This record gives sequence, structure tokens and C-alpha cells, in this order.
Amino acid sequence: MQAIRLIAGDRALQLITLAFLLHGSFAASLVPYRSLLGVEWFGLSDGMFSLVFACGSMLSLFCAIGVGVLTDRTGRRRNAARLASAAGVTGAALVFLVNETWAFVVAHILFFPVGMTLFSQLFTLARLAASTHPPEMRTGLLAAIRAAFAVPFVVVLPVWSVVLSAGVPLIWVYGVCAIAELTTLTLFVLAWPADGRTRWKDAPSGLTLVGALRELSEPRVVGRSAMVVLVLSGLQIYLILVGLILTGFAERDAGDVALFVGAVAALEIPIMLALSGPLQRFGQVRVIAFGALVYAAFVGLMPVLGPLPVVWVLPVLGALGGAVILTVPNAYLQDLMDARPGAGGSLIALCNLAAQLLAAALFAAGTAIGGYGLVAWIAAGVVSVGGVGLALRGAPARA
Repeated sequence: MQAIRLIAGDRALQLITLAFLLHGSFAASLVPYRSLLGVEWFGLSDGMFSLVFACGSMLSLFCAIGVGVLTDRTGRRRNAARLASAAGVTGAALVFLVNETWAFVVAHILFFPVGMTLFSQLFTLARLAASTHPPEMRTGLLAAIRAAFAVPFVVVLPVWSVVLSAGVPLIWVYGVCAIAELTTLTLFVLAWPADGRTRWKDAPSGLTLVGALRELSEPRVVGRSAMVVLVLSGLQIYLILVGLILTGFAERDAGDVALFVGAVAALEIPIMLALSGPLQRFGQVRVIAFGALVYAAFVGLMPVLGPLPVVWVLPVLGALGGAVILTVPNAYLQDLMDARPGAGGSLIALCNLAAQLLAAALFAAGTAIGGYGLVAWIAAGVVSVGGVGLALRGAPARA
């Protein structure tokens, strides 16, 4: 695989891949257990946890936009990555060492929103590092690097299952998160090249916040981003529905859900690594449209095939579409803001949040009218519209 060979020969891409792997370990450890920790371990009510989660999500979005604009303006990307990593370390260590409810709230409202901006920052740094390679290889490189973030969700989660079953207290999730982010911080302190001394060009834009927001709100950006949001909403709907749909059949239980989700995640990784060839041949837009249509079929067929043995074919469809949707739209959004890589990272964060909100609205509307199956079919239509709409708009005219 050409993308892997290029990463193996490029120190900057190696470091970014390692950072994605570490940050993925942080996310894979924290995300599945944060609600359980908040409600069961620290005793928050469902309403209070929802408030903490909502506040943290909104602050994370504002931080991602602010960091993207600021790093474009100043060019000081290494310091921003250090700050995000340090915030992740501080939040996780605070909860682990103090083990009090107030520490959980402070970490999830203050420190983790800053720390989670590292995800979009890593995409920005990966894009800049990949700019030293031929243009036709860059999207494939970014897809392969993004695969490193997915690996811990396949490897780390089963380890946690074994460890927690052995009686290790759940609070140790935060201890592991602190170690993962501390290692990431060390990488950016000791190994990442200083700003202004990189092999790629990254001149400060000097653009103000108002100017940056004006660029983000241009019609060509808004229209194409809206189509991407429709496509990305499919991922969120899948995460909401998979357990509810499968366990709704007498033939399925929670173990089947874990196996199904694990199969999709495991199959996504090799497909991500192999995307370079199709991207060079067909381009971003056609690949996204194909992935969206495949993923729409995957989501729409879940309530139909759920009780049947043939349901175990669906992870192949889910992985094929999911590998595309998880990777290529990010590069597409960054191409929309080609001259502003930090703003491109902000656009990724904005579209992901919008996709989450859209998925929540589709779920609420679908369940009010019918049931989980109706939600899946509505979502399949929405994802298809996004993919086809993006194909009709064509490749982005770069800023």
C-alpha cells in the first residue's frame, strides 16, 4: 500500500500517525464510559449529566473554531497542540486523583473541551505534512493516517472489557487517559519541529476572527458543508440505532451488538488503508458519493435483516461505507479552506457537531411518527441525498 510506504518514510507523518493512535486511545477509553462514570460512579442525575455533556460539546466547538482561526493567524500550531494535550492530561489526572463529582464536572466542562480540539488540530497538521507529497496522494495519506485513530476502538475496548471484568475500578479509565495524553504532549514537546522550521510552507495569515468567519460562511463553503453534514449524520444514526434495533429482536442480545459493532470497526481499518487507489482514480467527490450510498443501504437494511442470519453480511457494507465517510469528507472540507488549514480543521468540528444535532432530530422525529426502523429508513434517504448532492456540486473550488 503506497500510503503506508510514504508514511513509513516521512518522520512528520509518522509522528502524526502516532499522535492519532494515542489520542484515539484516549477517546476509546473515555467516550464509551463517560456516561456510566458520570451517572453511576459520581452520582449525577440524568439531567445533570446531559447538561454537563451539552455544555462541554458547545465549548468544544467554540474552542475548535477559535484554535483553528488563531493558529492560521499566528502560525503557532505546535504550541496549540501542546496546550490541547496538556488540557487533556490535566482533566484526566484531576478526575483520577481527586475522584470527586466536582472534578468530573470541571474536567468535562473546562479541560476536555480544550483537549478534544487536538482531533481537528491533528488533521490540520497531517494535511500540512502531507503537502510535501504529490497532490494525488494526499487524500489517501490522510485516510491512512486517520485509520490510526480507529485502531484503539478495535484493540483498546476489548482490553478494557477484560480488565474491568477482573475487578479494576472504572475510575482507572481516567488514569489511562492521562497517560495517553501525557505521551502525546511529550511527542509535541520533544519531537515535533518548531513552527517556522517545518519542511512545508505555513505562513501566518494575519486574518482576524471576523475575516475568518466570513470565509467560513461563503456560499460555496456553506452549500457543500451542508451536503457533508447530511452524509456524516449517517454515522451518528448508526451509533444511536444499532443496539436498539438489534436487541429489539428475540434472536439478538447485547453480545450480538458488541460483535456487530466490533466487526464493522475492524473491517473499516484495512479499507481506510486501501483508499488511496480509488481516490486517485475517481476523486474525492465520487468516492464520497459511493460511500454515502453504500452506507445508506447499510443503515436502511439493519431493521430489515436484523433477525435473519444474513445480517452478518451487513458489517461488510457498513465498513465499506464507513471507511469512506470517516475519512474522505474531512479532506474534502479541508480542501474547501485550502489556504486556511486551521479553519479547515474548525469546519470539520462544526460539521461533526451539526451531524450529531441532525441525527438527534431525525431520531426524535422518526420515533415520534413510527419506530426505530422508520428512523433508519429516513436516515438512509438523508445520507443518500447528501452523497448525490455533493456529487452534483462537484469538487470544491479552493479558497
